[in-house]
Parts: sequence; structure tokens; C-alpha cells
Amino acid sequence: MNPPLLQLRQLSHRFPNGTLGLDSVSLSIEKGEFIVLAGPNGSGKTILMRHLNGLARPSSGEILLNGLSVLDNLARARRIIGLVFQEADAQIVGQTVSRDAAFGPENLKLPREEISRRVEASLQAAGLSGFENRRPHTLSGGEKRRLAAAGVLAMRPELLVFDEPFTGLDWPGSADLIEVITALHASGTAILLITHDLEKILAHAQRLILMNKGRIHADGPPSDLLEQVEELGIRRPRCPLHEMTWKR
Repeated sequence: MNPPLLQLRQLSHRFPNGTLGLDSVSLSIEKGEFIVLAGPNGSGKTILMRHLNGLARPSSGEILLNGLSVLDNLARARRIIGLVFQEADAQIVGQTVSRDAAFGPENLKLPREEISRRVEASLQAAGLSGFENRRPHTLSGGEKRRLAAAGVLAMRPELLVFDEPFTGLDWPGSADLIEVITALHASGTAILLITHDLEKILAHAQRLILMNKGRIHADGPPSDLLEQVEELGIRRPRCPLHEMTWKR
């Protein structure tokens, strides 16, 4: 039997001031899953995300990627697991859209033809075809978020993790991003999406994970957990589950 794509075993993280950010977190992510992760501020969502490809180191426990420790091969982990942070500007480094999307593959020292293929494919997947020569600072907030995703996609990840991707986006920007995310999932990419805005995306998720105080509070089908979200200070959507999307 093949191991899960990603497995966290009793993962704990204590900050330098002594605060426990993660407390014995265990969970598995299978290939091709679509998971929404929600919880109140300070519940551990973002620090959990930073552990997934070794940007943060656990105080105890382990993370396995296809059965092998993430920390044993960080370069491998960062190819397979792509992180898209809330502040897209922090991930944009190129002078043009195409140069930014090429940054990751160039660091892998891939052949020029392969880099060009990956850039073209990632920009198309992110809905940015035709933007190749645009300066990133001229893009809208939603377009910058999609460019950050394109830069990660050019690395051909198996799992794409988004941290609060809808923050600051209007309806058109959110809807465009949702189109990109759902298309990526349909193509086989596993999605882990951290958000407070359940009504925008939950209809597309197979699992909902709720965190609180550094621990997994609940994990299961979204329809089974909606009654619990308000206990954690998360606004429960008022519409039926199948209507919880801002997809066009």
C-alpha cells in the first residue's frame, strides 16, 4: 500500500518565547485531495503551513513526504509542496511576469526549452497568458496572487497550499482565483487552502479541518462539521453547502 502524499506525526512547535504553536498534530493528505483548513487567529494554521516544506522546524514529531522525512531532503520537499502566502508581493521577484514564473525552474538548472514550457503552462493555468511582459507591480491584487501561484506551479508541485488567498480581493478577483484553484485540482494537484471565507470555496472541498489552540479540533466531510465552526469563532455560511462558492 502506498504511503500518503504527506503525513504529520505528533508534530509540535514551541516558539522561542515558550508559546506552544502546534501541539501533537497528526494528519494525512492523500494525492489529489482538496482540503480546507480553518480556525481562529492564533490557532496554528500558518505555522503548520510553514512546516510542510521545511520553512519551520518542529520541536518534536515528524513530517513524511511520500514516506520520507521532509527534513532529509528540503529541495525535494520544496519541489513537491508549493506554498502561496497571503502577501503575494513577498513571493514576486521577477522584473516581468514571465521572468518571475521562470525563477523556480531556473534555480533547478533546467534546460532553457523546459523552462519555457513550464512558464507557458503555469501562466496559462493561472489565467495569465498574454501577461508575459507586464511588470508585476502593475497587476491587480488578484493577478498578483495568481502570479505567485504560477511561480509555484512552474515547479510542478503535487500539493499546492494557499494561505488566506481571498484576503483583500473583490468578487471578480476572488472568482478568478477560485477558477484557477478548482482547475488545478481537476488536473490532479492536491489543494490545501487556509481560509476564514468558507462560503467562497467550501463547496469544492472534500475535507474540512478545524484547528484550535495548536491542535486539530475536527477533521471530516464539510457537511459533518458545519455545526462546529461557530464554536471556534468562524462565521458559519448561511447558504447550503452546495452554494458555498464564488466561482462564476
